[in-house]
Amino acid sequence: MQTITVSEAGFHGIFHSPKQTEHHHLAVIVLGGSEGNENIPINVGRLFADRGIFAMGVCYWNVPGLPNDLIRVPIDPIENVIAWLEDRNFSEIYIYGISEGAKLALLCAAHMTKIRGVIALSPMHCLFSGMKVGKGLLGKSFVDCAEFTYRGKDLPYIKVKLTYGKALKNLILERQINLSYIYENALVENALVQDVSPAEIPVENIQGDILLIYAEDDLMWPSARAVKSIVQRLKQHNFPNKVTAISYKKASHILIPLSPLQLKMFKIERQEPVACLRSRSDGFEQTINWLLNKESRSTVNISR
Repeated sequence: MQTITVSEAGFHGIFHSPKQTEHHHLAVIVLGGSEGNENIPINVGRLFADRGIFAMGVCYWNVPGLPNDLIRVPIDPIENVIAWLEDRNFSEIYIYGISEGAKLALLCAAHMTKIRGVIALSPMHCLFSGMKVGKGLLGKSFVDCAEFTYRGKDLPYIKVKLTYGKALKNLILERQINLSYIYENALVENALVQDVSPAEIPVENIQGDILLIYAEDDLMWPSARAVKSIVQRLKQHNFPNKVTAISYKKASHILIPLSPLQLKMFKIERQEPVACLRSRSDGFEQTINWLLNKESRSTVNISR
């Protein structure tokens, strides 16, 4: 495992090399979500390496040299990651992300043509307001400014109004986190007063295949709606590449192949822990198979 810093290479990354591999030109960029730590870049990156795939876990905020919050976060460092990998003879570069990282993965691939494909877990189809990140999920607050920038310019976003009343009620009565309504409301309310299409990720520009993995009942944000919007937009633009969408009935927003403590925030994870673990594990197996078997990819919707 090798750590690369912003001061050294213009990005913060953890590079994982497999002990043995037949895939010497394949590398995956791994992005975590709004938790803003190295857990996913390190631990999911290690899992890719264990399967013979080089992985670069990337922290895109909350590290020295980058913003401390999800406010005007530059996506440009991903271009530096790509250049770093290309300098080491990686020609098949994919990008993998969960939640906020899935959104960023789609966004980067839409702007950076050297990315050969995207794996997006619990994704979103558009950009929202920037976010100040406090302690815990209920410590977050939105600000009326861009979430991401590219080449010095703010990227369009949908303004989000934060209301925790329903979330607190659900936390008390149902003993689980449910923030999806916040984003649902933002999508509906903004669409009534303005054209929100500029804030949608131009996924039709992606130069490769796309794998979308999501829970049918995602309580963190409406990823099922987002996947539907992504697929619809791709169809409207006659997207020439393969788009595979896999949904899970017994799963939460957290679809990474790990078992973090945050899983207990969701009732489905407490009631169906074995089934949810199976969904997370299967999602990773589907990801590995998709990466290594390009000929078998197809445009299909799968429910599990």
